[in-house]
Amino acid sequence: MKKLLIAGLVTLAFAAALNAAPIVRIDFPCQNFWGNLTAVTELPDGVWIGERQGFYDKRKKGYSFPVFVDLAKAKGFDVTFKFVGQGAKIVRMMPALTGYLTDAHTTEDQTELKCVEFEIDGDKSSKVPCVFKSWTSMVPLISATDKMLKEGSPVKVGQKYYQIFVVDGKTIRVKAKFENPLE
Repeated sequence: MKKLLIAGLVTLAFAAALNAAPIVRIDFPCQNFWGNLTAVTELPDGVWIGERQGFYDKRKKGYSFPVFVDLAKAKGFDVTFKFVGQGAKIVRMMPALTGYLTDAHTTEDQTELKCVEFEIDGDKSSKVPCVFKSWTSMVPLISATDKMLKEGSPVKVGQKYYQIFVVDGKTIRVKAKFENPLE
């Protein structure tokens, strides 16, 4: 009976591994920001916000806020996120992508995926389309409108910029689409 149970569990684990689809991790790293990331609009099936993560470099304070996309359920999304919490006077955020073969999220599990669209507040990443595997920054972004990122630094339409500044209550609308190049 014990052998039958073990064989059943092994078969079930193998079947689950065969049905696993790639996972995209989008990180929103915010040094010197202590808070959370929430969704203002409804998250589509297959997209979820992970637990905030400390930085690998322990000299950096603050958190990276991951959003995961299961490519079996969602090839993309259009969601507004909100940063809630306290931070330093100037908190910079530069989004990045990582591709995983399954939801194990280990470096051995990383796989190449393709980003075909990535926008934040209508500003497109200059790196799209791109193939990514390990931590790939999506900056610079190309400004869609004239804006003031911080006092004294205006960005004009079509100009590239590298940082998004985060404060308590800051919302960002993220549009993204992905492909699995193995399909």
